[in-house]
Amino acid sequence: MICRACLRARGALAADAAPAQRLLRLAAPRRSLSVPATSQFRSARAASLPRQLPPHHAFIPAARQLSSSAARPSASAQPSEAAPAPADALEKPSFLSEGESQVWDRLAAEFAPTQLVVQDISGGCGSMYGIEISSEKFRGLTVLKQQRLVNAALGDLMKDWHGVQLKTRVPHRPPPALAARLAVEPRRQAEDDGTRCRRRRRPRSPPGWSHTPTTPTLLWLAVSLPLVLWDSGYILLRPHSMPGGALHRPLWVPYALYGEVDHMYGFKQWHLRNGFAAAQSLMNLAETALYVAYLWLWHRHGRAVVPGGRRAVAGRAGALALLLGFSAAVMTVSKTVLYGLNEYCSGFDNVGHNLPWTLVFLYIIPNGAWIVVPLVFMVYSMGAEIIAGLAGASAPPSST
Repeated sequence: MICRACLRARGALAADAAPAQRLLRLAAPRRSLSVPATSQFRSARAASLPRQLPPHHAFIPAARQLSSSAARPSASAQPSEAAPAPADALEKPSFLSEGESQVWDRLAAEFAPTQLVVQDISGGCGSMYGIEISSEKFRGLTVLKQQRLVNAALGDLMKDWHGVQLKTRVPHRPPPALAARLAVEPRRQAEDDGTRCRRRRRPRSPPGWSHTPTTPTLLWLAVSLPLVLWDSGYILLRPHSMPGGALHRPLWVPYALYGEVDHMYGFKQWHLRNGFAAAQSLMNLAETALYVAYLWLWHRHGRAVVPGGRRAVAGRAGALALLLGFSAAVMTVSKTVLYGLNEYCSGFDNVGHNLPWTLVFLYIIPNGAWIVVPLVFMVYSMGAEIIAGLAGASAPPSST
C-alpha cells in the first residue's frame, strides 16, 4: 500500500530517469555503461518503496477510518486529558520515528495495551501507518467497534493521513479452571535450612465414593471362573461326560480319577439319582453370572484414577458392582461350606474310603481354596467397603 504522495514522488523519479535510460541503451554497444548511475537509480527506486507490515494485517479503507474519527470529535478534542500509562505498561521502542512515537504515546495512554506495534508504511512521508494493538478494553466489543475506538483516540493525528492498516484484538484469557491452577500458592521455604518444602502430589480419585477391585480378587476370578464352568459342565452333562460317555474325552478325562475320590462325582451317586451335585452346579452358574456382571460393570463404567492406573467405578454403577461381587463371594463360600457339611452329616459316605494323603491333596485342599480365598480377599474387603459407605452416609452432620 503506497500513499498518493509517494506515488507522485515515484512518478517524478521515473520521469527524471527516463533520459538516462535512453542514453544507457544508446551507449550499450560501446560497452561504456555507467555503473554508478544505474546503482543510484536502483537505490532511489528502492528507497521509494514503502515498508510493508506482515501480510496478516487487514486493510481498512481510509474513508472509513477518517469518517469514524470525524464522528467522534470529543475524543480528539482533548488529547491531553488521556489517562496516564499504568506502571506495567509496554516499554516504548527506541527506534520509532517522530510520527510513530506520537501514535504510540496516544494509544498506550488510552488503551494500556498488552501488545502494540506502530509502523510508518508510507515510505517515509508519514501519511500512512500500520497499527496492531491488543487491549482488555476491547473485550466484549465487535471488531468494528474496537477500530472505531482506536480512530477516536487518534483523533487529530489522522487529519493528514491517507489511510491506515489497523488490526485490533482482545488478549487471550485462560479458562477459570486453568487460571486457578496456575495461580497456586508459591512454595514456602523451610526455616531451618532454607530449602523448599516439596508437597507430594496425590493422585486424584473420582468425586465421592468409588470401588476398585483388588489384585487378588481379579486373579482369583481369572482362575476360578473357567474351573467352575468346567466343573458345572461335567455335572450337568452326566452320564455323557462320565467315563465311557461320548463327551468324556478329551475335556473331562481328569474326572475319571476324581470320581473315584469323591463318589458324588462318580457312578455311585449317579445311579442313586442323588441330585445334590446337580443342584449345586446350577447355583454355580448363577454365581458365575453375578461375577461376570460385576466385572462388566467395573470395566464398562470404571475410569482410571491416574493415567495408566486401575479403573475405579463410582456412583450407582459402583454400588451395584460392589453389591453383586459381595453377594457372589458369599455364595461361593456358603456353597462350599454346605458341600463339606453334607459329607460330615452323612458320615463321610462319599469320601471316607480315601487314604489320608489322597483326602488332603485331592479333596480338602482343592475344595478349601473356594472357602479361604473368597472369604479373605472378597467377602472381608467388600464387606468393609459396604460398612464404611453406610456408616458415612448415616453419620449425623457435624455441628459448627
